[in-house]
Amino acid sequence: MNMRLRLSRSDLLTVGGVAYRPTEVQAETIILERADQPGITESFTHAEVHDLLQSSDTRYQAGYFDFARSRDRKNCPADMLAELDEETRSMVLWRQVICDSFLMFEQGGKVARSYSSVTAILPSLDYEVRRRSGQTANAGGGRRAGAKFVTRKLPCAKTILRWLKAYEEGGYDPLALLPRTHRSGNRGLRWCHRTEAMASEVIDAYASTQRPTKRQAVAEIRNRIKSANQHRRGNGLAELALPSERSLLRRLSQADPYYIYAQRWGIDAANRKFNLFETGVETLFPGERIEMDENRLDVISLLTPSGILEQMSAEQVERLKGRRWLYVAKDCATKCILALRLAETPNAQDAIRTLRDVLHDRTAYAQAAGCESRWDQVAGIGTLVTDQGSAFISEDFRTAAASLGLTIHFPPAGLPQMRGNVESFFRTVGHKLMPLLSGRTFFNSVERADYPSEQLACLDDDDLIRILLTFVVDIYHNEPHGSLKGETPADCWKRLAKEQGLLPIPDGLTLRKAFGRPLTRKLRGDGVLFAGLSYSCDALREAFLHSPEREVEIRADLFDLGWIAVKVGKAWHAATCNHRGFEGMRYTDWQEACRALRIQHRRAAALSENLVQRAVARISETNRAAALRMQLTPFHVTDAEVARNEEALHFSLTSSDIKLADGGHSGDPLTDGIEIRPPEDVEKSPFETREETLPANPDVPRGKTWRFDDE
Repeated sequence: MNMRLRLSRSDLLTVGGVAYRPTEVQAETIILERADQPGITESFTHAEVHDLLQSSDTRYQAGYFDFARSRDRKNCPADMLAELDEETRSMVLWRQVICDSFLMFEQGGKVARSYSSVTAILPSLDYEVRRRSGQTANAGGGRRAGAKFVTRKLPCAKTILRWLKAYEEGGYDPLALLPRTHRSGNRGLRWCHRTEAMASEVIDAYASTQRPTKRQAVAEIRNRIKSANQHRRGNGLAELALPSERSLLRRLSQADPYYIYAQRWGIDAANRKFNLFETGVETLFPGERIEMDENRLDVISLLTPSGILEQMSAEQVERLKGRRWLYVAKDCATKCILALRLAETPNAQDAIRTLRDVLHDRTAYAQAAGCESRWDQVAGIGTLVTDQGSAFISEDFRTAAASLGLTIHFPPAGLPQMRGNVESFFRTVGHKLMPLLSGRTFFNSVERADYPSEQLACLDDDDLIRILLTFVVDIYHNEPHGSLKGETPADCWKRLAKEQGLLPIPDGLTLRKAFGRPLTRKLRGDGVLFAGLSYSCDALREAFLHSPEREVEIRADLFDLGWIAVKVGKAWHAATCNHRGFEGMRYTDWQEACRALRIQHRRAAALSENLVQRAVARISETNRAAALRMQLTPFHVTDAEVARNEEALHFSLTSSDIKLADGGHSGDPLTDGIEIRPPEDVEKSPFETREETLPANPDVPRGKTWRFDDE
């Protein structure tokens, strides 16, 4: 931009709170000198100064250092005419018109600066002032007869000449004609110093933890002054002036409201009441800042899984009624909800599971609840912000977060605005969703009034999580959001993910190490067992042959039984399942399949992989969805349940040829093992064939039968 600005040394340019004074204006640059530190200069181009003038933290004042401006600035209550009230502004402009009209007459030689000359032209000056001010009869553009015109009476010649002198000395600035009435009034002490001090004590009397009323505080101070006067009369001293109640109330109204409230209600309460609203931390891409929190739902529900209420009496059902806690993780950039989970009480394990859900695709949860939209907003976590609740400051939660390499922020307690995004979601749930549910408790007992929350409670945990998922995935994510300027959270996620990119999520081994509970397993020839399945890797096979340690630590993901993490020595390795078809299989599906197989094949000693896969396929989608929804309730699969079901889930499965081939062959049949298959013409099941191959001699014990896999 080809631009040249005209600045003078008397101008003031304030940039970001720093005052500058132009010292030299060149063809290409402008040299600015610090007003508070002469000699320190900075150079700007004309275009840069022009751009600075458009910003919000830059202010330009022409002629700031002029003598007249400096003198008038001390007595002027405003920097410009627009800051004055309407009446004062009208008076200043009227005085300016008088001075300008006088100067016009003076230039025409019609008046001199003497009292007699000014008095002689007052009629002509009055007409000219009214004409310029729009106060003449024909200035209104043909108004009707009888219309009112407001006019001002001209002052005397002495006053006009005084205004004219001030106007000229002020550089013809209208503010030089500002009336000085704002400086009038008695600014001295109303009473003596002793009375002033005692009157000021009304503030401390009112700002007490006992929280007296204003009238009580005023009465206390007046009684103090009366007692002091009685004592002074006894000593022959002059009495103090007794302020009226109105004077003391006026003095009390001038006190700092924050100080008053903090003294009466506490610092934290004052901070909440006088909280300054801000826009919060600026975020640019999904996952940059994720807030997590817990909140007790404003609805009474049945604290039980679905399907058992029919077997319970009315008294037992009444004892099961209560309120669940809700864990939520929210992305600040897109306002998307990345995880939610019901909990019986605030605890670290449910907080850890909520954190785990943030890093996985939750579309399966949405489909299990019957949602039409996908819940596939997944990204790595830049900064995790939580409150200082016991669940989040626990060692287990902080260990899991630190294992993922996350940065955790714990804002000060009592300042929910530091986590405003997730707090606003709880408020949204309270205002939009809770009024639609039976058994709501409202926000407080006053609003609840006589509403029979306990009697109307009818939702169990399955109903509650289904409703919450539907509200979040299908409604909240697809409604225009105010802080997103009308864009929906789902669309905002897609847009920012395309424009800014997403943080990568941790790898599978890291996730298993961070969220898996430590379990110990004994080494076997086929690796280690978990949930009745064997897992192996090169490190496990090497340890089985050469290491004296026969126990290893494992970490498993209950949502993917395809492989687990095992610790051999000091290093972690990925051990894959020795059986086909378990990639991506959930623990609950495998548990249900084992239950069905145990009923159907009670006498079977070993099962084939194909038989297991058919059993898994027979599990209905209804049962699969119900089990998946249960994972978001307090009735999810716990570590204790996994340990308890270890024996119940054990089946002898024939290993897959492909899986065994992955381990490599040595060429020695005794090392790799020999697979013996029954004749192809035998049409009996594998279980019947195994029973017929046993020796028929009753003298030979069945348990002493020799096999190839005996050690």
